[in-house]
Amino acid sequence: MTYAFYFDSSSCSGCKACQVACQDKNNLPLGVLWRRVYEVSGGEWTNVGAEGFRPVWENSIFAYNLSIACNHCVHPKCAGVCPVNAYEVRPDGIVLINTRKCIGCGYCAWACPYDAPQIDKSAGVMTKCNLCYDNLEANLPPACVAACPLRCLELVEINEPGIEQKGLELWEVPGAGHPFPLPKLSRTRPHLLLKPHPAVKLVGESTRVSNREEVSSATPHTTAAGEIPLIFFTLLAQMAIGAFATILLTYEILSDKLVAGQATFIPLLGVGVAIMAALLVSFFHLGTPKNAWRVLSHLRKSWLSREILFTSGFAGLWAILTGLRLFRIGSNSLWTSLAALTALCGLAALYSMQRVYQFRNIPGWNKARTLLEFVVTALGLGGLLTGSLLPRAVPASLLSWIGLACILAFLVAIQISISTADSANRQLSRWRVGLLLAGVLSALALSIWPSSGGMGLTWLVFSIALAEEALGRWLFYSRRNPGI
Repeated sequence: MTYAFYFDSSSCSGCKACQVACQDKNNLPLGVLWRRVYEVSGGEWTNVGAEGFRPVWENSIFAYNLSIACNHCVHPKCAGVCPVNAYEVRPDGIVLINTRKCIGCGYCAWACPYDAPQIDKSAGVMTKCNLCYDNLEANLPPACVAACPLRCLELVEINEPGIEQKGLELWEVPGAGHPFPLPKLSRTRPHLLLKPHPAVKLVGESTRVSNREEVSSATPHTTAAGEIPLIFFTLLAQMAIGAFATILLTYEILSDKLVAGQATFIPLLGVGVAIMAALLVSFFHLGTPKNAWRVLSHLRKSWLSREILFTSGFAGLWAILTGLRLFRIGSNSLWTSLAALTALCGLAALYSMQRVYQFRNIPGWNKARTLLEFVVTALGLGGLLTGSLLPRAVPASLLSWIGLACILAFLVAIQISISTADSANRQLSRWRVGLLLAGVLSALALSIWPSSGGMGLTWLVFSIALAEEALGRWLFYSRRNPGI
């Protein structure tokens, strides 16, 4: 037996009885809505001419309601991405969260096309509709279904005889009418049967959710402000990876390996500080940090699990390399082999980090430029961190090359910033471009006068780059929900 929600949008009055009943039955905290009633409106008035001395107007104004909860999909994206494998799919298709495993990272909320999982901040775990399975076991309907006064919300069996003759549109049927704001195409095969409102055919650019503030998730992962730990984590981790690559390049450029080893030791310590700080700050993003030891439980499917694996592996290999260098243990060939393995681990971490953000339901992230952004950040900040920590005895030409590389990184970042700018964050985008232009001029000065500018100029360029990258990462997380 497999259940599905049936919703008749053409009959819904928007009374929100289903939404309130769900909150009451499950004792949900303020701001957490397992079922949400969207008030959708759109259309416009058009001047079609004049009749006598008076203009004639026609309108295409429309409105309808859409009641949506977790659809307990055949292929639940939330379960696939969860790093601790906290989701369970019962034989009857009901998708549940095991809160004893959940770390409250909010990654499942990113993946779900229906915004179903929401965090209970007091408990520190993700929550969502459980189809009132306790009611079903008592032969009772879910609370939302029982509360609907117009019977436009029902629970049906997906294999019920004659269900195709009820005039329902199965969500997974190609070409079916999909009401805004739900996705036009879903690969999760949700258990949702839908009878759209006739006004669906009028949906256009002017269509909007009138009660957006009411139905928006209370989770801190909804806006860029709630992702501050991730801003620090991604910037620090990418900077450490880029700095390590710059150190290896510097080591190969300097002909005297003994001098090269001494010159790159302090920058190597800087890599460790950055990557350890990144791993530490990542705990502040979790609702339940005590369960963090489970993050490698889902390596088979979750890119977040893989990101943590490779980032932690990079940090561990860095510690071994630093220990070998500090205590002068092992040969140069051993150090080189471990350094190459560390670099590969860093590249894998960078690639996994990019894959974490690849969701079809988040167009602002699901682009090839996301990887380009991360690579530019790694090379730019990493190169500048290494250059800032190199001793004054290194050749000035090395700083010149770092300056030229930074100019290229700044120019690419300017192009990315202009192409991703949106009206909601136009002022922040302008500030970032201003910082980038200042960075280009400072990097140009560093490449032309590396000796006279010295480390002071390198630190100036590094500070500008760090500020603009932090602002850029804020804008990056703002792309998830640009309308909120």
